[in-house]
Amino acid sequence: MLFLRYFILLSVFILLPATAFPDTILLKSDTWCPYNCSLDAKLPGFTIEVAKKIFEKAGHKLKYEIVPWSRALKLVKEGGITAIVGVTKNEAPELIFPEQEFGISVIHFFKRKDFAWTFAGTESLKTVKVGIMDDYEYGAELDEYFEKNRNTKKVQIIKAKEPLVLNIRKLLRERVDVIPEDKAVFINTATSMGVWDKIEDAGIDPISSKESLDESKLYIAFSPKNPKSKEYAKLITHGIEQMRLSGELSKILAKYKLTDWREDFKDVIKKYQK
Repeated sequence: MLFLRYFILLSVFILLPATAFPDTILLKSDTWCPYNCSLDAKLPGFTIEVAKKIFEKAGHKLKYEIVPWSRALKLVKEGGITAIVGVTKNEAPELIFPEQEFGISVIHFFKRKDFAWTFAGTESLKTVKVGIMDDYEYGAELDEYFEKNRNTKKVQIIKAKEPLVLNIRKLLRERVDVIPEDKAVFINTATSMGVWDKIEDAGIDPISSKESLDESKLYIAFSPKNPKSKEYAKLITHGIEQMRLSGELSKILAKYKLTDWREDFKDVIKKYQK
């Protein structure tokens, strides 16, 4: 009789669906609001909200923590965390990526209002001091220039949990002249610091090829060391598709005064995405 009870109990566990055994998805990144915001922010960031809904619907739990970007990259590659948010395929090609991106990011260049300079290609950067973030990916041509001039007066690198905040302070103190950054992220951060009125957009590095479009796509990506990473990536792919069709994605983006990136970049996507 005792054996029969054990057999029945074992059979029940085997037949239970996967969601009966929820996973904790540990996701880490540096602060990059409105994509993913600080832990004490009123809103966590739209990628965090969307991912949380997708994973919770599948019976899992999402845990989000802030660390420096280079640390997050190291952890996800080694299997110390489940996932990282805001990564491109160029930054970490060994990670497991979903088919659906979480945004398309184009680099803008920001300067002090009293500083006379406009971005006109990589050559124009040679006359200014640029502040960048450690291990960030800015696109092939810009990355080549930044690497060539790494840790010189021309290219100054910051590594921190909130690197953009520190770089904006350096900009206003005239320690750097220009900061390349995603427009939504920069305006959000500068506005929250109360200094946006002292800064202006000095130009854009446009998407001009299929390669640069691919480089501009942002993802939640998963550790190659985790055997469930492909499963998690599929959940994100199907989840975003469903939320886009239902209108739920647009509702979440509206909370951050954003619209669907597929709509924002529809002309570029139509031109370069085969």
